[in-house]
Amino acid sequence: MIMKVHKLNVYNNACRSLFERHKLLLSLQMLVRLLMSEDKIAREEYDFFLRGGTVLDAKDQMPKPQ
Repeated sequence: MIMKVHKLNVYNNACRSLFERHKLLLSLQMLVRLLMSEDKIAREEYDFFLRGGTVLDAKDQMPKPQ
């Protein structure tokens, strides 16, 4: 119960200084960090979500169509 109230207070106090368009991004960031702390989201999966897949070796990449 105390953690729930603390999270809500942190969110409310942070939202006071944000524009309306930035509040959704703050909510996403807080949610992801909380889920990472509970080991419900892996860091590698979140990095893939942010950056997408990357090709480490150009030889493994498919050739571009003409």
